[in-house]
Amino acid sequence: MKVFVIFCLMAVALVAQDTSSGSTSDSSDDYGTRHITAASQFFDHDFVNVFVFANGVWDSRIPVLTSASSGSSSGFGWEAGGGIDLSHQFRDGGITLSYQGSYRDYSSTGFSSGVQQSLALAYSKRLSKRWTFGTSVSGGILTYGSSYYGASVQGANISTNPFSTESRFLNAGISLTYAQSRRLSYVFSGSYFLSNYSYVDSFSSYGGSGSAAVYYRLTARTTIGGNYTHTYYSYSNSAGTADIDNGSLTLSHRFPDRWQLDLSAGISRVHSQGTISLPVTLIFDGTAVTGYETGTYKRSIESPSFQGFLTHFYRRSSFVIGGGQNVAAGNGTFLASRSQFGNAIYSVTGPHRSSLGFGVSYIRLSSLANSISQSYSTFGASASYGVNLIRYLNANARYDFLHYEGLFSFGGLNENRVSFGLSLSSKSVPLTLF
Repeated sequence: MKVFVIFCLMAVALVAQDTSSGSTSDSSDDYGTRHITAASQFFDHDFVNVFVFANGVWDSRIPVLTSASSGSSSGFGWEAGGGIDLSHQFRDGGITLSYQGSYRDYSSTGFSSGVQQSLALAYSKRLSKRWTFGTSVSGGILTYGSSYYGASVQGANISTNPFSTESRFLNAGISLTYAQSRRLSYVFSGSYFLSNYSYVDSFSSYGGSGSAAVYYRLTARTTIGGNYTHTYYSYSNSAGTADIDNGSLTLSHRFPDRWQLDLSAGISRVHSQGTISLPVTLIFDGTAVTGYETGTYKRSIESPSFQGFLTHFYRRSSFVIGGGQNVAAGNGTFLASRSQFGNAIYSVTGPHRSSLGFGVSYIRLSSLANSISQSYSTFGASASYGVNLIRYLNANARYDFLHYEGLFSFGGLNENRVSFGLSLSSKSVPLTLF
């Protein structure tokens, strides 16, 4: 069970990495369908869990940045929805599915009510002794101020925009792994992605990527590899295109007690060109100030890329911490961007079928496409607690904090959100942070 954005967690690169490991391992957990929710800690092996929930919400909202409405005072509202979590491991593969949808409504007209949805689906199967197939589809709809979106094990490929009352994301990918031997394997993968932002005029970006990688297992616990990826982005409103070529080296090591370290480092060459003219509306002391961010650009630049993740999955707890730098599509205002990110998530199940979770995330975007001098950064933190009261009935509480910094003359802007309520679950499992 998750709130807001589980969709990042099963990006295609992670599936490719896990599948490559699975090709030389006897563990079914290595097929790229590793349990992807904290709720998985309540179950053994296969499970299906259906749930519904209703929450009260208090929100201290930063100004709504649209021409239609504005507001900066706190407000109360409600949220109701439901979802499903499913996991099934079979002899030569596995499948996981997570979906949650809800509607949030505020009593204040200065707040944007709307639908939130999140989906993550991953499937893998060993086709033969040497070939393994993997696929994943993930997507989501975020309303303005959705706090916890950055703590993914893949990296900061998804960026929200403080001008957008609604953001939509989609990522779909496939991978094929060929195991030449128990030590040497090759991975071929491709993905499609789409982002859409609804601020004043709708703005979207779409693209795809293809990659080829080779992995060599030095020991039972240590694997090295090399990867080449080509990525293409196209932006709406004739804003332009971006082509990115990236080469990197990777290192993966499994420590005792289910700890794993994954490192990669390389360089990206980014070629961007186009014309952009995007509307911007700022609210100062209740007055709307409108303008445009415009420019024509054609630029080629090299940017270092690196990232590292330390993970720990145990029966009753999970921990992920990571960070790095890569090239992302941007958030509509910033197009092809250098993305510097860091994130961490921790969850643990306690007595009486209770769950405690924490997450923090940081993203900083700086344009690689043009001469925009500002950078944009956001920091988010979330904490949640859920407990099973009686059979099927659970109580849950959650806190989210979001901070925006440095976008077009803005100082630091903060949002705080508190939600609390009840849920009904077919497996008597409380709501979890993700």
